[in-house]
Amino acid sequence: MSQLLALCASQLAFSFSRTLNVRYTAKNMVPMSLVTSAVVKITWLISSAIGIDSVLKGDLLMCAAYVVSGAIGDYLSFKVKA
Repeated sequence: MSQLLALCASQLAFSFSRTLNVRYTAKNMVPMSLVTSAVVKITWLISSAIGIDSVLKGDLLMCAAYVVSGAIGDYLSFKVKA
């Protein structure tokens, strides 16, 4: 259960910060772009490690959680003014 929570939190944060990073970069907001870039890299490492392990083990619940939490992160990033 703790791995599921870690996956959801890291994937949500990854997708959220990745989308914001693109928006900040397009607006030439360098400091915010650098911050979100760092968050992207850290959360990508965590969510990818857990996600790949889940695929290799055939854990469909974890795979679904990976996809859904990523989509939620993308959606939430558009609710934030950038």
